[in-house]
Amino acid sequence: MRYQRLGNTGMSASVVGLGTWVTGGGTWWGGDPDHGESVRTIHAAVDAGVNLIDTAPAYGFGRSEEVVGEAVKGRRDKVLLATKCGLWWNDARGSEFFTIDGK
Repeated sequence: MRYQRLGNTGMSASVVGLGTWVTGGGTWWGGDPDHGESVRTIHAAVDAGVNLIDTAPAYGFGRSEEVVGEAVKGRRDKVLLATKCGLWWNDARGSEFFTIDGK
């Protein structure tokens, strides 16, 4: 696996990352993913040298983060977690309200 330094942080990220959107479940093309298979996929990626894992609260309303957390338990020092924000679930503007400036 090749890695890229992240600025002056002293950290390096694998040039291949693992996205976990589908791990959150509720996909429109056919039901929820198998929990065990999701954990095994993350383990296989880390074992292959992938250390960049992308997740977000929006992926299954936190479900993806729970699965990723379980999968990296005991391996947390080997991974970099990338996330994002922007959804407000308990807001009068709705569950998919985005703003440019984060306000």
